[in-house]
Amino acid sequence: MDPNPVEYGTPVTGDENVAVGDAAVQTTDESVRTAAETVVTPALTLELAAETLAAVLGPLVDADYVQGKTQFRDVLCDRFDLSQLEAEDLVDALERSGRIGFLGADAEERRGWHVQQGSGAR
Repeated sequence: MDPNPVEYGTPVTGDENVAVGDAAVQTTDESVRTAAETVVTPALTLELAAETLAAVLGPLVDADYVQGKTQFRDVLCDRFDLSQLEAEDLVDALERSGRIGFLGADAEERRGWHVQQGSGAR
């Protein structure tokens, strides 16, 4: 007699990563984690994002406005596994909070970005 699908779930068919045996379903995918493992993900705060940008790019980033924001976005995507949209929103929030700021609006001044770390941001 077949097991009740309500009790045991619906069998997976057509997936080469799953091998069905008599006693249990086992995956052949090595990236599967057991329920006993604990995954700790640090909370992504504006301060952590700014510290990461400063560590990767330095406190002064020699780039124009758009190029700098793109560099920030790419670092945040890579380091925190964010989508480009999520990272762009985070970069905008960093700019609004004063943790990053574009310097040199005049043509005679040197242009670039400053990354503010710690509690000194507004």
